Amino acid sequence: MPVDPKILKKNTEQLERLERLVSSSPNYETDLHDGWTAAVAFAHMGFWDRRQAELLRDWSVGDPLPESATDDQLNPVLERYWQQLTPEVTGQMAVYAAREVNEIIESLSDEQVEALLSMRKEFMLARGNHREEHIDQIEREL
Repeated sequence: MPVDPKILKKNTEQLERLERLVSSSPNYETDLHDGWTAAVAFAHMGFWDRRQAELLRDWSVGDPLPESATDDQLNPVLERYWQQLTPEVTGQMAVYAAREVNEIIESLSDEQVEALLSMRKEFMLARGNHREEHIDQIEREL
């Protein structure tokens, strides 16, 4: 089973939105509340897309996916590191990671896609949903 074309379309659309937003030189210091700035949101998006890219790449050659997700504990830990990054770098990191994971998703075999779906890992394919949430948040506050 191939990746649902709606997922691929949304991944591409949100990558394009992200590219436009970053190329517009937004105010990276814009307060998004709860200690987050636009720069932190970009770093967050970049990290999670990059993480999915690494997991998918490794899994596609036979490595197992992690059984236990401690993802909810990662954001608070990583937030302090993200705050120390040069703001403009965070936007470029997010774009690079989004492009990379989109390419990996598009290269998965039908069998790999079916396996991910059977493991209830559609979120690993539907990266546009996560990007959309944070791009909307940044655009609202700018």
